[in-house]
Amino acid sequence: MKQIEVQILQQSYLLTCPEGHESRLLDAVERVDTAMTRIRDAGKVRARERIAVLAALNLAFEIADREAVSYTHLRAHETRED
Repeated sequence: MKQIEVQILQQSYLLTCPEGHESRLLDAVERVDTAMTRIRDAGKVRARERIAVLAALNLAFEIADREAVSYTHLRAHETRED
């Protein structure tokens, strides 16, 4: 395992990552930092914990939405083959 120091909302975190997965971890950190920065910059939420929860919910919704779209496309493709 490798340790990588990252910054999210100007706060340092030391994260452990399996060898060879550093770029995926850094991509995830960038997504989280971007989501949290957007929420903070909107000016309605200031508490870091609340920003983190809202960012997590937004990211989870985006993932669920993509999965739903993929599932719909898969089902439509399967229906056409029948």
